[in-house]
Amino acid sequence: MIDYTGIQCPVCGKPFSAEDDIVVCPECGAPYHRHCYQQEGHCIFSDKHGTGQAWKNPRASSGSSEEKRCPRCGKSNAPGALFCDHCGMSLTEEPPIGPQNNYGQFNSRYGAAPSPTDFPQGQQQSQNPWGQPYGQTPPYGQSSPYGGNGPDGQNPNQPFPGGPAAFFFDPLGGVKPDEDLDGVSAADMAKFVQANTQYYLPVFTNQKKFRRNRFNFCAFLCTGGWMLYRKQYKLGAILTAVMAGIYFLSLYCSYASEDILLRLMSQVGIDLDTMMPSSAQLMQLGSLLAQQPAWELILIFLPRVLNVVQLVIMIITGIKANKIYGKFCTRKIKTIDTNFPEPADREMQLRTQGGVNTPLAVGLMIAYMLAVYLPRLWLLI
Repeated sequence: MIDYTGIQCPVCGKPFSAEDDIVVCPECGAPYHRHCYQQEGHCIFSDKHGTGQAWKNPRASSGSSEEKRCPRCGKSNAPGALFCDHCGMSLTEEPPIGPQNNYGQFNSRYGAAPSPTDFPQGQQQSQNPWGQPYGQTPPYGQSSPYGGNGPDGQNPNQPFPGGPAAFFFDPLGGVKPDEDLDGVSAADMAKFVQANTQYYLPVFTNQKKFRRNRFNFCAFLCTGGWMLYRKQYKLGAILTAVMAGIYFLSLYCSYASEDILLRLMSQVGIDLDTMMPSSAQLMQLGSLLAQQPAWELILIFLPRVLNVVQLVIMIITGIKANKIYGKFCTRKIKTIDTNFPEPADREMQLRTQGGVNTPLAVGLMIAYMLAVYLPRLWLLI
């Protein structure tokens, strides 16, 4: 990608600006304003294509000293290039410092050794062309930070000759820090959420701008436990109590109805230990069930109904969780802003009242395992 800003259009003679709509001839690279090109209908240098006398970039120089060298891989690029055409590194920013800055590594691996001007004065003689950039040595005496077996200890299968590309982590998930989220900035929201902000910040932004929600699988699987983990204690305690009540009621009804079902199956000759029931036996069992008292029928079918209710609650929680959590965070942050005007106190409260409660989550997991497995162990005993 070449920056044509300031170069004159061959048709109208006006210099290009950053806002102009520019088209480029695929043969010679001559740039035009789109309307100028449409006016001519073709490249005005078409009769000179392939002759070496077509359009040339006025910024180009016959020497190689004005070429832009990539700070990551060392590849030479056109003087007006914005990005390296080999690795995609930005050529308009300051070069990175440290092992990621690999001036000359591209040329040394692809046929040309680094020139002495690639290194600071006084280090040319000691610099190994295959060594670390600027004469640096790896920490702790290691031969390479990447552990490869190629030149400079590099892995020849790495996508970039100078080592792996830098990984940039954005805790805001691409959201601007000053983005307004119902009266709260995205930066403050990130300080309050703390854990997994790269997921929640874009979700909250989409909810505000586009009214689009996202299903939360953690909330679907853990329901009240997820809310307690996210410090939504009131709603989390209610949901946890409801789900626990449904579970224990279903467990009680299942064990209580087991004797009734075994008695009815023995009356029609069904023995699940020796054989599968026939169609006639199942029909007889259905007739016997219809003759049982209403309370026994409720006891038999209630666990199935409770399982459906439990699933419905889980689905609704997964759908509504992000929206509920976003409103919770906004309300809490506004309360902190009102009660703690001092910046230091405000920052401390955002950290304290926000985030997650990991010990509570671990305790809930242990309690859940005990609730599930203890009744089974008790029956086995």
